[in-house]
Amino acid sequence: MLAGGSYLDLSLIFHCRDTYVTTIFHNVIREWICNDDVISYPNELYFKDIEAMKKTACGFAQGTNNGVLSGCIGALDGWLVKIRKPSFKKDGIKNAAGYFSRKGFYAINCQVIVDHKKRILWRSIKCRGAEHDSTAFKKTKLYQLLVEDRDVFIRNRLYIIGDSAYALMAFLLKPFDNATPYSDEDAFNFYLSSSRIKVECCFGEVDARWGILWKPLPYTMDDNLKVVDATMRLHNFIVDYREGNKESEQTLVSEMSIFEQETIAFMNSNNDEGDEFLIGVHNQSEEHIPNAVGRPRSVDVILRDAGIALRNSICCKFKARGMKRPDRLGTAQMYSRGYFGRVQEV
Repeated sequence: MLAGGSYLDLSLIFHCRDTYVTTIFHNVIREWICNDDVISYPNELYFKDIEAMKKTACGFAQGTNNGVLSGCIGALDGWLVKIRKPSFKKDGIKNAAGYFSRKGFYAINCQVIVDHKKRILWRSIKCRGAEHDSTAFKKTKLYQLLVEDRDVFIRNRLYIIGDSAYALMAFLLKPFDNATPYSDEDAFNFYLSSSRIKVECCFGEVDARWGILWKPLPYTMDDNLKVVDATMRLHNFIVDYREGNKESEQTLVSEMSIFEQETIAFMNSNNDEGDEFLIGVHNQSEEHIPNAVGRPRSVDVILRDAGIALRNSICCKFKARGMKRPDRLGTAQMYSRGYFGRVQEV
């Protein structure tokens, strides 16, 4: 059923009642797949382990950014999983509008961080679909942990990378807004997105492999959360299996490249960081960030200023190495806006 099969077909195949199939399905998910003794996430413990974070940072540094983003410990993004309209009778939810996303359907907002191998390091699947990614992330225990341990991340220059939906922090880097094409800021945006694309590909793999996600989940809210959690745990199981079994490089690359080449090709030709590549439906643009209420806390100002300083220092490294966003021919050139705003070579 996780792969998209119907409980009615399974009841006919195994000659049993359809309710029995559904009961067995949820029991297997609850007692086996979502059992931490069988398949577990590192979760918040990962962000307490400096050596594990540095190992992940080395993996990201060996990617397309040529070691400039050497402190990246994970890629963060939000993912909207479709569900049927929740009700008070079935789920105890009085205000179903909180789950109605800006994409026009009811959903659960899943916040996920992955490593360079698309393994899920942390996830939060309890936020409503109408919540903005930045708001959903700030409500998690992980965010409070990162704020409390901010000195550790600043001292070791470790950080998470996210898209423009998130607030810039000392431990969370995002792209520059409205960067001029082929500028130093644009180079930073390109290489940041090239590393952050791992979380996009993770969503693509989960969404493509588990057909149950292709249509709104019809169960109670608790069961819906378990189903989403099960798909993510099984995704990690598959990633670990691929890494544990010494498969040929060609086969491994083929299996891990679902949607990846198309995504990278799109981002190479996209100069506007506001236009995000959608795998499934999970992104939110800068214009949807909720307005701040009141004065920012002093700790928020400190984190923002530290994030600005860190991002600018990394941008300077790209400039020092002469790294630019490559054009479609694989070389980096200087461009300017010509007549009617078209990009033309200088």
